[in-house]
Amino acid sequence: MSVDIATAPVVSTAAGTVRSPGERQAGAPGEVRLVAGRAPVIGVDLGGTKLLAGLADADGTLLLSREAPTRHGPDAPVLDQIAEMARALAGEAGLAAEEIAQLVIGVPSAVSPQTGLASLSPNLALPADRPLADLVGARLPCPVAVENDVNLAAYGEASGLLDAAGSLVFVSFGTGVGMGLVINGALVRGAFGRAGEIAYLPVGPQPHAAAQASENGLFEDLVGTAGIRQRFDLGSDSVADLFGRAAAGDAPAVAAIDTLARDASLGLAAVQALIDPARIVVGGGIGSQAMFLARLRHHLVPLLPFDCPVEPSRFGARAGLIGAVMLAAHLAASRSAPAALAL
Repeated sequence: MSVDIATAPVVSTAAGTVRSPGERQAGAPGEVRLVAGRAPVIGVDLGGTKLLAGLADADGTLLLSREAPTRHGPDAPVLDQIAEMARALAGEAGLAAEEIAQLVIGVPSAVSPQTGLASLSPNLALPADRPLADLVGARLPCPVAVENDVNLAAYGEASGLLDAAGSLVFVSFGTGVGMGLVINGALVRGAFGRAGEIAYLPVGPQPHAAAQASENGLFEDLVGTAGIRQRFDLGSDSVADLFGRAAAGDAPAVAAIDTLARDASLGLAAVQALIDPARIVVGGGIGSQAMFLARLRHHLVPLLPFDCPVEPSRFGARAGLIGAVMLAAHLAASRSAPAALAL
């Protein structure tokens, strides 16, 4: 069972509030308390490495969460994994899957508002010929909606911070690089679901030639994990190891982080110049590193004659999950009381 989310949602605390990621309501240890007559929702953040899912109350407050390595293989076994995890979360709360009011899945893909088809997913193989919401909906007896994962992170970060005229951009630097936009209080997807595909920003001295050989986009080639490993010759080390060496004072590692932040500042300066958001929030495995954020701010200063307000994510690695449960709560509430959600 799929849900059309082409016209929803508007960012508003009317849809739900977040006290803190993973916070449970008062009760016995491990007990989940749900308000009678207000069905819970489930959010899923699907990544190439891990699958993170959480059950929230009708206000969007996260109560339970689970994490597991993402299943890869022919015929997209991760779709079965999502259904299994959703049923497990419902069971942990003492519920049947039929009692879940809404499931929202964040995926590292552009999701077309017209067709629901996913595309541009270089780090995770997903079916591109059928809507993912339909495929998961066939596995579960509850409404299912699918959204870009970074859009959901932006939605979660914006909730409770912006009024109807507010604007926020969320940029994730990690395995890949992505962006979600909330403009005038509304989540912006673009005509084909590709708004915020900053990975394809044409950077570099010869972008026309280089783009022909790029699989993930020139900006992602520069600041994503694969590009970092290649540019700085990490060998068997991870990007996390690079940051660890930099924190310990290793001069080449410190220089590499500075170069990475300098390159990343090009993308944020372009975003600020084009959109002029009130806030730019940076997250992801790389974006959440304090050293990276500090150097990013430093390198932004000479690029623009005006301020570029950059701040860290409120929710860190759970930003996508928080956004997923917030959107799920909004969609569930909009079906029962749509007038109450209008700004």
